Amino acid sequence: MTDLETAVLTDIRDHEIAHREFFRAAIPASARIKDLTPDFSTVNFMDKTSVLTTAKTFEDLGVAAYNGAGKLFTDTGDGLTYLTLAGKIVSVEARHAAEIRDLISNGTFANSEVIDAMGMDKALMPAQVLAAAGAFIKNQIVATGLPQ
Repeated sequence: MTDLETAVLTDIRDHEIAHREFFRAAIPASARIKDLTPDFSTVNFMDKTSVLTTAKTFEDLGVAAYNGAGKLFTDTGDGLTYLTLAGKIVSVEARHAAEIRDLISNGTFANSEVIDAMGMDKALMPAQVLAAAGAFIKNQIVATGLPQ
């Protein structure tokens, strides 16, 4: 990894920690999924391509997850909406995704993998996100009733 790549990944890590802590504070403990144990057994951390490809997968999935869940958010009643906050976070996630893609291959910040026919970022519903993320999670997550 170059110094630039390490700096980018460090910044992304720090942003992701901030997002996690925000949601930890915003979502009551009784409504949260318990802490998850990641499964990175398929990632070769000694290989830059493996690390960046995995990062791309997570960032692309994050953007699509927020976009798909946006219509499910409701107002908190105090003038603060989760949709507004999620919109701010997804804008950061999209920047992460674009930067990772540029690290892999300069100038490839977006393509048909992540952009729909209308030129918008793709959206995935929660059940689709859980299915895609499951390969990287050791815990079994039972999520019934998720929007398709």
